[in-house]
Amino acid sequence: MQMKILMCSVPDGSLSNTLKPLLPRGNHYQVPIQPVGILRLMTWMEKVGYSSDIYDINNLRPSDEELIKNFKLTKPTVVGLSATLSHCYPSVKRITKILRELFPDVWIVVGGHLSGSANVLLYKTETDICVVGDGEIPFLKLLDYFKLHPTRRQLDHTELHQIKGLAFIDENHKLKVTGNAEQLSASDMQNPDLDKHRLGLQKFGGNGDLIHEFYEPINNLPNLTENLLQGDLYPEGLKFYEKSKNKKIGTIQTVRGCVARCTFCQRYTKGYRVYAPNDLESRIIELKEKYNVRGISLDDENSLSNRTQAYGTARIFKKHDIYWSCGGVRVTSVTYEDLKFYKENNMLAIRFGIESGSQKILDIMEKKFTTKDVYNAISNCKKLGIGTATDQLMIGMPGETKETVIESAQFAASLKYLLGNDWNVSNPFLAMAIPREHLYMNIASK
Repeated sequence: MQMKILMCSVPDGSLSNTLKPLLPRGNHYQVPIQPVGILRLMTWMEKVGYSSDIYDINNLRPSDEELIKNFKLTKPTVVGLSATLSHCYPSVKRITKILRELFPDVWIVVGGHLSGSANVLLYKTETDICVVGDGEIPFLKLLDYFKLHPTRRQLDHTELHQIKGLAFIDENHKLKVTGNAEQLSASDMQNPDLDKHRLGLQKFGGNGDLIHEFYEPINNLPNLTENLLQGDLYPEGLKFYEKSKNKKIGTIQTVRGCVARCTFCQRYTKGYRVYAPNDLESRIIELKEKYNVRGISLDDENSLSNRTQAYGTARIFKKHDIYWSCGGVRVTSVTYEDLKFYKENNMLAIRFGIESGSQKILDIMEKKFTTKDVYNAISNCKKLGIGTATDQLMIGMPGETKETVIESAQFAASLKYLLGNDWNVSNPFLAMAIPREHLYMNIASK
């Protein structure tokens, strides 16, 4: 029997907040987010002969009745759920329950950050197997396994043990994790096929043109300032706005992973791999020609840490008259000369991962840089006229005290003064212990 594979994105948050569609844009306080991980996985699956559909549940936000109708339409034998955040749990529980009631023998596989809580997923939801880490290689091996074992009622535990990157309940009714998943090499990483997303939106949402809603129109200066210019409107940003009205803003990923090991961070993929500039160029051309994009935000965990690739990417942006910004940049990854080069090649803004203004807390976080490094990076942006932001401060790490919080506030105020902004720090956030991160493991061990 031929497998019918259905890949689904999963909404995050409480169930009451996951029933109002994010498409079209503007219906919800949240913005639509492309299911890049699923699309990458589908592109890799197709390369080796497996076809699948994508049901973008996260953005379409269907009711139970709509879910049931579309699941019956597809009659899947394998369902992959991409739960990218830990608070996707309520929706995973809801979706897997519906699937199991409709199709008792369907294989249900969950990947994404939530798989860090595999012990909960496997015991408390209808999930059969979790993929831990990058999905391309282990999920493909699972599909090969499913071809030989079409029923889920009798697991071949010996065979599953051989696939790295899985979590399941073993023959002794205990949680078994087979280690971290094998990863694709940088040369094998591919851009996701956006046409597959369009087809999925047409099939399950009734309108393939909804794909254009993932690209924000450049018709509102405050929104542009917040989303592309990192909250800081410099003259170059205003010029871009005037030049690019009625065009669109898009996102791309230029790397996977991070060079750092900050203790608060939920790192899902090991190492640091970069996309080749030539592959990025084809995606940039596609976004410009098919989706009217003129501004791009780099949607990376850690941008610009590979200088050779970053310079090549910047040249491509300049070549195609695309302006860009990036976040998740380490202050020690860019010098004054780097920033000058990036600005000459159409960079509008940059956001650094600062997290704290207390050296004590930065050391606890294992940030591997100093407050002086932060000040110098922000100062270089000011000198060059590159937009930047200073509000991304985290409070509540182990070791945090009233004194370290005051230190952070005073340091943030000094950065604000440097940029000529008011002293108000508007977006601090709390440290959260998330499964699989160092902070969580440290707390759980006590």
